[in-house]
Amino acid sequence: MRSAFCVLLVGCGLAITASAAEAAPLRRFALIAGANDGGSGRPVLRYAVSDAERFARVLVDLGGVAAADEIVLKQPGAGELEQSLTQLRARIGNARQAARAAGGGRTEVLVYYSGHADEKGLLLGDDRYSYRSLRDQLDALPADVRIAVLDACASGAITRLKGGTERQAFLVDETADMQGHAFLTSSSETEAAQESDRIGGSYFTHFLLSGLRGAADASGEGKVTLNEAYQFAFNETLGRTVDTKAGAQHPSYDISMSGSGDVVMTDLRQTSATLVLGEGLDGRFFVRNARQELVVELYKPYGRKVELGLEPGRYEVHLEREAAALVARPDLGEGGHVTLEPGQFEVTRSEMTRARGGLGARSVAVAGRYRLDATFGLWDKGSTDAAGVVFAGTDEGNLLAGIRFTWFLSETLAISAGVEAAPGPSGTVVATPNVYAGSSTVVSIPVAAHWNPFPSRGRAELKPHLTVGLGPVIGTVDGTSVSGSRVIAGTHSEVSLGGDLGMGVDLHLGRSVSLALDAGYRWMVDFPEPVGARQNYSGFTLALRVGWLFGKGSGPSR
Repeated sequence: MRSAFCVLLVGCGLAITASAAEAAPLRRFALIAGANDGGSGRPVLRYAVSDAERFARVLVDLGGVAAADEIVLKQPGAGELEQSLTQLRARIGNARQAARAAGGGRTEVLVYYSGHADEKGLLLGDDRYSYRSLRDQLDALPADVRIAVLDACASGAITRLKGGTERQAFLVDETADMQGHAFLTSSSETEAAQESDRIGGSYFTHFLLSGLRGAADASGEGKVTLNEAYQFAFNETLGRTVDTKAGAQHPSYDISMSGSGDVVMTDLRQTSATLVLGEGLDGRFFVRNARQELVVELYKPYGRKVELGLEPGRYEVHLEREAAALVARPDLGEGGHVTLEPGQFEVTRSEMTRARGGLGARSVAVAGRYRLDATFGLWDKGSTDAAGVVFAGTDEGNLLAGIRFTWFLSETLAISAGVEAAPGPSGTVVATPNVYAGSSTVVSIPVAAHWNPFPSRGRAELKPHLTVGLGPVIGTVDGTSVSGSRVIAGTHSEVSLGGDLGMGVDLHLGRSVSLALDAGYRWMVDFPEPVGARQNYSGFTLALRVGWLFGKGSGPSR
């Protein structure tokens, strides 16, 4: 588990000579970086890069950043990050000179990073970019306002160191006479930062973006300030992580600013499409786009109108109340302004990502959970009454039994380890040139990977999977074996290597119980010596597994 998930916002050099009424034009720059890979020994994140991409889109749509003034890095190395910061410094310097030549103007810069980090710096693959270097680079940026957001483990350590369409600039009337700095941290150094399959991203970034799209606009003025965005992200992050496996995250802040007003982060009036939640609506809202990505999540009280700045497209809005779940499906066109009222919602199934136990969609989510299976089935390892074989005694046939432990890394990928045993014949077997008298057992110990090609984000009770495994096969003999001129008497074991290739389906009967039906082929390398008069037990398998699932389940932390 990746420890501490932190966000740092640094704002400094806010002094400006113009008054609010005479504020000069503003130009805002952005450097956005996402890195899923934190190097060897650390789990690969699923949503760091996509979080960065979503953050970049919001800044262009609503944050006053022209597409040409934004740099987006995906899985950069330390050298690429350093080079981009140097490039950004040159761009800002040129912009300041041009603004002065034109009679004045202000520049702002926002740097965002999502990925791994430790107490010394950002972890970019096998590179580390130290907090000292990052802090020096931030201080060197010649902007009037500097904002940095770090969504990563242990990033709070830095605070201890001393294509779009052009839109009209804004943010000038709120911050014209302010100066100071702001430090915001999403968790303490002892708390884990978490990303979630339910929301498809990290908790803090998800709610920060929801707030920036309008969920945090408590004043209803169509603008989201720094304090509004932070307060919304604080409340939602804390509330939604209380019951997670990693525990609650407690965002904190240190803001020291002088002057009036607040830093405006997004202006909802700049968006090309607006979805309005009318005053008559109340409850928790989940807004998904046509790709079923969760774009905005918020709780809206009765009597308050909320405007959300969204990209044009078709949306599905789920409204959850204590006794019912409702849905509306608005279609936002370019320049569209759609208001949802109670009459536009219809009854639907409960929002899948909200259920917290019991039956239902959340109950069948498996990411981060574990399962212990009891296995019963058949292993077609050959019959003792085949042609050329003489057998006298008892034969358990092709029965198979065992146990298996599975760890679900995500909704689509799991790894397992198991022990499966098949008893051999007990008696005398003659299969020229081998003769065997006694009893035998064949045991397979596969370590396997299971892939679900149809991801459902935990909403489907039926979960198909493909399986590939590899592991030792052990044959135990208690009796006398004659192989050619060699005679082996007593108890001995033979070891070989085997593998599994198959498919199956899991049926989840609830949060804690599942059934699985698996079919496949088990192959093996010949035993060095015969086991029960045979050296190879390759064959088809069919297994029924009864499983017990446990663990709270959660996405990995940062």
